[in-house]
Formats: sequence, structure tokens, C-alpha cells
Amino acid sequence: MEVAMVVDASVLRGSRVKQATYVWLMGLTANKGLCTYCNASPSTTLDHEDPVADNGADIWWNFLPACKPCNDWKRNRTPVEWLIDQKLHRAQPTVGFDTRRMPLLMFHGFEARTERVRREIRESGRRDWFRHHYGQARHKNKAEMLEHLDSCRKELSGYPHLPWSTPNVRTWAADVCARHICCGWRHPQARSVEAVILTDDQYSAFLKLAFAKGMSGGDFTAMLIRRALEREP
Repeated sequence: MEVAMVVDASVLRGSRVKQATYVWLMGLTANKGLCTYCNASPSTTLDHEDPVADNGADIWWNFLPACKPCNDWKRNRTPVEWLIDQKLHRAQPTVGFDTRRMPLLMFHGFEARTERVRREIRESGRRDWFRHHYGQARHKNKAEMLEHLDSCRKELSGYPHLPWSTPNVRTWAADVCARHICCGWRHPQARSVEAVILTDDQYSAFLKLAFAKGMSGGDFTAMLIRRALEREP
């Protein structure tokens, strides 16, 4: 019987555990939601960069988003090993280094793309944002996880900037998000404007205009108010 190896209490190797919903979301939204390897199909799986079969760690920093066909094709290889097999396969296609030849668009830039997505996955501010906003989310099965993913993608598409790239509005002792674009209401001077009556079309146009200017709806409202006050005698 094979026994999973544990390096420390938090990093399990050689075996798999159910990953938290926010880990799935931060993984599958990386690389603009596309597979790391082919860079064309939507990512639907979290591939272990160092395979679990070779004692790879079952933890977020060992994940790369992938479509299922690429994940299956990679098999129990690291991306580097897969790329080496592809180079050998191109030189000696009849020897059987790999099952088939990668398309040129997939082959070129493969190594640099993998490194870029790896850095994105390991960015601490990004990881904290997903944990803060989706740490309480739960899924029982793949279908429920995909529902969370759809909601998450819609939320991210509504921001003019990646929320974790915006500054914190204040320092908190509590472990909560304070990013300007999404949680700016935590700022000590944050104010709310109530009972603004607009038609659905007007409100939609307002949000689109704010987005085009690279601002949140709240920031755009504040700018308009400040401009109006500056014009007053």
C-alpha cells in the first residue's frame, strides 16, 4: 500500500485532498481563464505542475490552470519534461517521445507562458483577494464550483482594473480586503450617496462610462460631486 509523504503539516505530497473553492477560483481565472499550455481553450482543471504521482505537492503553488485535453496529454510529466519530449519528438518523430506534435502556436512561448502563469498564481496580493472575497464559498461538486467560477468571472469583468492591483485604502488588523476598487467603503472618509433615482438604461450607461474612464461607480460619482462643488461660487 502506497503511503502519502508529508513534508510538514500543511503540505501533503503524493496524495490529493479536496481544494477550497477560492483555490479553484484563483487558479482557473489565471491566464485570463485560458489553459496555460494551449493558451486557447478555457481552463477547467487544476494541473499539478509537479505530478502527484511523482510525489508532487497537492497545494495551490503547484497548480496551473489547464483544459482537460492538455491535462490528459501532459500525463505524469512536469511542463519542462513535456517540452523536452516535444523537442525530441520534433527531431525524431518515429521514436515515440510523445503521442503527437504540438501545434506551433502552442509550442512557441510554452516555457515563458508557463513561467508567467506560475508567477501570477503565486502573487500574494492576488491570492489574498480571492481568499478574502471567496474564502467562505463552498462547493460539493464540480458543477457547483463552476457556478462559483461563473459568478467570479462576472464580478472581475465589472472592474476597470484587477482589484488586487489597486491600493489598500487603510491598514487593518483584521484579515479583510481593503482594496480601493472593491472594498473602498472601508476608507475612514468613505461616504454613501443614497436615493439616486435613475432608469435602468441610465444606470447602465453611467457604469459603462465609469468603466471606460478606469473608475469604479463610486469613484466616478465622487469625481462628479467634486467637480460640481468646484464650480460653486
